[in-house]
Amino acid sequence: MIVVVGLSHHTAPIGIREAIALPAEVVAPLLRELCATPSVGEALIVSTCNRVELVAAGRSVDADLSRVVDGCASALCERAPQIRDHLYRHVGGSAVRHLFRVAASLDSLVVGEPQILGQLKQAYDLARAERTLGPILNRTIPRALRVAKRVRTETSIGLGQVSVPSVAVDLARQIFGDFSHHVVALVGSGEMAETAAKQLRGGGAKVVVVGRNLERAQDVAKAVDGEGRPWTELGATLAEADVVISSTSAQGYVVDYEAVAAARKKRRGQSQFLIDLAVPRDIDPRIEKLDGVYLYNVRWADAEQATPTIVALRGRLRAALDMELSRSVRGRLKHLSEEERNALVKMVEASINRVLHGPTLRLRQAAAVRSPDALSLEQLVAALGELFDLSQSASLADDADMQLEDEAPPSDPASVSDGAVDSVKRRSLSEGP
Repeated sequence: MIVVVGLSHHTAPIGIREAIALPAEVVAPLLRELCATPSVGEALIVSTCNRVELVAAGRSVDADLSRVVDGCASALCERAPQIRDHLYRHVGGSAVRHLFRVAASLDSLVVGEPQILGQLKQAYDLARAERTLGPILNRTIPRALRVAKRVRTETSIGLGQVSVPSVAVDLARQIFGDFSHHVVALVGSGEMAETAAKQLRGGGAKVVVVGRNLERAQDVAKAVDGEGRPWTELGATLAEADVVISSTSAQGYVVDYEAVAAARKKRRGQSQFLIDLAVPRDIDPRIEKLDGVYLYNVRWADAEQATPTIVALRGRLRAALDMELSRSVRGRLKHLSEEERNALVKMVEASINRVLHGPTLRLRQAAAVRSPDALSLEQLVAALGELFDLSQSASLADDADMQLEDEAPPSDPASVSDGAVDSVKRRSLSEGP
């Protein structure tokens, strides 16, 4: 029988997963080291952005699996002691069931994503090349791969474009709606960036791919009629991009606080959304302190639960301010030039960003970190929905009616024209100019 020892997005925050992220060049030596121990006879390592797992078996069919578990846990904790409390341990039938679930993408951050099957195949091929497989894993892994293929062909789990990059693009689309007239920058030109680029095809965005390998970046960009740029143009690209999706294999931040802060000044109040698909992280988390800059990393699947409320709240506030601005430029401010009106529009957008920056962070924190001592995401969402009437049936015309009723003078029985005047005012607001 086999054991599985590791951690994933289910048990460890991204800061912990970063600590044990295994670069490709260390996987083979670790396999050899593990199989040189007295307890472990066979081993395979699954290492992705969202999980690091050791799949192992003893030196014989009747081996003490508790010793195999201890050997695997020790091998991981020697590299990152802080992960110890986040490890899970599956033994025997539980380990087989877990492995099959992983292969079939039932345990993935985005259920149904196809990448994990390829990653498990690569792990199997590497272990076979390193001669760290034996009769037990040579039977179990191919069975897991066959089961995963059956799940994908006999169920609807893989229908549509399902992947971490596709969800990232969907998130950006929720925020911006139509991508037309927006710039999306992909930092890195690997498989994640290529998948994201395909998701952006036909969305109307200008796609810019920045990579250390310019030829590869240009190839990825070509698929979406985009533009490939060298790494030296990263700073200029950050200033231009409305959405930044980063997915490199670097071991440190490639998009740092200073670069985003400098780009922020050049963007003059325009919102910017950054999505970090890498582990270790590509984007310095301190950038969330910047007004109008919003960062999502690979734990955004939890935080995305807050997105509909954030989008609804932003839309409600923008619609209200746009209504008042439109009314003003048709009245007291109709003398303003086109340039001055554009300046007012930018001021309104910057004001929305500043007002909503704090609530946005608070909602996303409530989604990602569940604390018994703080209000839950559900409670915060319910409160905002009640306070700002974020139901789909609510309209600004209703708000206008209520405002006019609140502001109307006390009714005078001797005057029948007040109600008629109020009615005309309400109708004009509902129907527009």
